[in-house]
Amino acid sequence: MIVNTHTKVEASLGFTRNWDAREAGREVVKTAIKGLNQPPSFFLLFATIHYKDRGGFKQFLRGVWDVLPKNTPLIGGTVSSFINNFGCFTQGATALAVAYPNMDIAVGIGKRTKISPNAAAKKCGYMIYKRLKNSKYKNKFLINLIAGPTIPKLPLSGRLPVIKSKSLGNFIAHYLVRLFPYMGHGLGRETDILDKLSAIISDYDIVGISSTDRGEMLNNYQFFGEDVYVNSVIGLGCAIDLPISINSKIASHATDKKFRITGSCYKDQIITKIDGKPAKNRYFEVLDISEGQFIVSSPFIYKILVYFPLSFEGRKEHLTGAGAFLGDNVVISPGRIGSNNVNILSVNGKEIVDHVKNVINTFPENLPFMFVTSSVIYSYILGGRTYDIKKKMDNYLGDIPYLILGSQIENIRCKSDNPSVRIYSFNGISVNNETISSVSSN
Repeated sequence: MIVNTHTKVEASLGFTRNWDAREAGREVVKTAIKGLNQPPSFFLLFATIHYKDRGGFKQFLRGVWDVLPKNTPLIGGTVSSFINNFGCFTQGATALAVAYPNMDIAVGIGKRTKISPNAAAKKCGYMIYKRLKNSKYKNKFLINLIAGPTIPKLPLSGRLPVIKSKSLGNFIAHYLVRLFPYMGHGLGRETDILDKLSAIISDYDIVGISSTDRGEMLNNYQFFGEDVYVNSVIGLGCAIDLPISINSKIASHATDKKFRITGSCYKDQIITKIDGKPAKNRYFEVLDISEGQFIVSSPFIYKILVYFPLSFEGRKEHLTGAGAFLGDNVVISPGRIGSNNVNILSVNGKEIVDHVKNVINTFPENLPFMFVTSSVIYSYILGGRTYDIKKKMDNYLGDIPYLILGSQIENIRCKSDNPSVRIYSFNGISVNNETISSVSSN
């Protein structure tokens, strides 16, 4: 049990590695609320995909509500990994419970995100906006979870993001991909969703993440109250009388590798031509790596790709990557092409740990909690050194409850900045007991 009751805001961390879904639900709540002196004002709940096959997420939530006080605002979903005061985990469940009288809470949900991202974001955003627009508390933030990309099962190829057949890949890229949303699969449409959310609740600081599985992009789930959803965007809005601290950094550095996009399709989310050549072959040429040199760490991940994010000229805050290969075509995820001129960046372990330190050092020391959305790619790169991230958090925060969620895609919007969906980022948010300006750094 990790509880902070020394500040105006009470916060407590829940954690379980119980393999039975319902028992895990009960345990994660018991550990989260045991030390609080009042019922939680809101409850953030996250789990790895493993409970899907160990009783299911409906049973998991039944266990949660066996213990959690009724009508507690709750959102959450599946993530690839998480780091908290207890350790670094790729299996289990965790929660952050927060209690404070001087704040108003609202939750929202929008469905069918892959086929109607703007409508889903509008529904979610207005549920929160209408509930909090007359709040007497002027400092506002939103925590969101967006259904991440999933790969449909196709005839002949199955469920793989690498289609080597040029003819099949071209057919998918130009035609079949348009049908994927009607099948409940495809890209997460995070950029469309965040842009719409930011327009509706323009005076909110926003931190979020895409729900996912272990990185295989087969399925993911969102939790909203007592129900489990897919293909949804959910959000928890908070209006509070305390100042909000928010900061973000991207761990990467420039290389001399560049290219120009000369052809694209599917709403600028698939690159068809690079420097006038078939996109995939030219992409490998610019990297100076042959396709045969790529290390396949699972059927779904070309491991070496995680070291080379893509940055668009004039859009440094937006990083994306090669999410799939369809014949000669390169699917980028997240987001859309931000510029035809692309810089290939690189990432190393020291940069990651340094950026974590640089983010948390900007936060005041009297925090009640810290909530972070971060890139699971950090763990792919760091391996066993992932504990270096935890050490930085422990050294600065001590016993203050913190929760770092890992996914392939993160999002952030500080009130003074443009909304950004990206990868390779570390995005922290909290409230504090002293007046301090919200800060953001890309």
